[in-house]
Amino acid sequence: MTMEILDRPAQFEDRTGPTIWVDEAIWGHRLHDEQSPWLTFLEFLTVLLAEHGAGRALQEASLNSLSYRPQTQLKLRNLVFNNPHIMTVLAEDRADELAWAVWLEKMAQSAGGLESTDFTYLRERFETFQDFAAVINFLQGSAIEGDSNKRWSSKFVFPFGPHALYEDVSVSPKGGVSTDRRFFARTGEVLYLMLCRSQRASELRQLLVSRFLQNPAPYDGMAQALQGEPQFSKAERGGAFLPCSTHPVFDRLADDWLAILSLPIPAYDAIPHLVAITGLNLILYQLDRAREVLGREPSTLVCEIVAPKKSVVRDLSADSYQANNALPQQALERFIRSTTQTAQWGAALASDDAALEAAEILQQAFDWPDPDDPDEATGSPQDLIDSLVDKAVVRHKQHVGKIHMTWARAIGLSSRRSSRRVRYAPTDRLLKTLVVTCVPRRLEFKDFLALLADRYGLIIGDHQAQAFIASGDADQEDFSDNARRLEERLASLGLLKRLSDSCAYVENPFQRAEAA
Repeated sequence: MTMEILDRPAQFEDRTGPTIWVDEAIWGHRLHDEQSPWLTFLEFLTVLLAEHGAGRALQEASLNSLSYRPQTQLKLRNLVFNNPHIMTVLAEDRADELAWAVWLEKMAQSAGGLESTDFTYLRERFETFQDFAAVINFLQGSAIEGDSNKRWSSKFVFPFGPHALYEDVSVSPKGGVSTDRRFFARTGEVLYLMLCRSQRASELRQLLVSRFLQNPAPYDGMAQALQGEPQFSKAERGGAFLPCSTHPVFDRLADDWLAILSLPIPAYDAIPHLVAITGLNLILYQLDRAREVLGREPSTLVCEIVAPKKSVVRDLSADSYQANNALPQQALERFIRSTTQTAQWGAALASDDAALEAAEILQQAFDWPDPDDPDEATGSPQDLIDSLVDKAVVRHKQHVGKIHMTWARAIGLSSRRSSRRVRYAPTDRLLKTLVVTCVPRRLEFKDFLALLADRYGLIIGDHQAQAFIASGDADQEDFSDNARRLEERLASLGLLKRLSDSCAYVENPFQRAEAA
């Protein structure tokens, strides 16, 4: 597949850190470690809902033209996450009418970001104050990352349906509301653009709209009852950017989502699997784009199925993890320094004012140095390149450089269990996601191992580890034992059946009825 790499937009907005367009040029605007896979999925759904309302779900009018107006649902999040009075009133054990009156007065004084703090409409929607409190308690208990210490305006209810979706905002002490890009940092927008550009976008659109937006879980009615009429941001959100017009990861991601969404399970039960497989694909996207910049082969991840004691596979897995963790920064440096190999750079060096010409090239390509800061454009052309690399690396290490480490841990791909070094060691939760995503009904165990290697670069069994065996870094028995441990793990999870000594099948637990 031929990939078209897109130039950065003429104007872009809402960036943090030094004004340098390098990470974004490679991976998009933007990957951000503080936005977890769960929050990325929530931001995606928020974009999808807004674009569906505009009649263009998973469709780009033109590349990188995304502009949408998300919901804010400030009444809902005030009630669920900025409502300490409800427990106080319940504890006082007042009569129902008095409980409502006391709570309404307190809430009117403390609610934030609202033009009107009148919540009297709730009395018509709940028979008793205790019923209202029970709904609040349920939504608090099912919140995404509900035990975090984030401010109330950056907390999110479970995405039961369209009324439970909203963007991250900051609410000032004076009540002003502004979009916030710390936890909805645009990674969900990048995910949305990836799926827009997949070959199966139309199929995916139909399933996503029908399962999440048009057929929400009954619990979405609770959010609707609390919120009332939806609230929207005052302005549209633009500025999303994805540098590749096509990419194999986009199509694999869409295939994975379709496989999960086609399972005979409720949509909200499918969400944890969608989140985990999205996290894996975005990790691989970051690594693959880094390897493309570096001119290397696709990524591989040596996975240890945790053994009771140290093993050769454990060491190789830790080595694999460390090598992959270093790739994005290496790609960043190569991407910048490749500028010196262009004819335009050669012409700049031959000019009468080489430093000025070089600075103009770097400013056009990377938005650095700042033309209003003459101190940044000092030194020789080589000094400028070195300075840009140093500044870009500092910025990269703040967020984009932490994606592999943070997300691998978040989805259960990496672990430090029983070891000082981090390595790839998939958890039971991730293994189940891989089974329900990749196994239509049942699949021979050896074919499952081959599929994981071909599809995601996960190296587990001896047939997939031939390069390590041929080089003498491991024996065949090392990886055979690793595969055997995976077989035992899957069997203990009810995901594998052995029919004979030479025949074991991995089974999709949600497709057994059809298989039978």
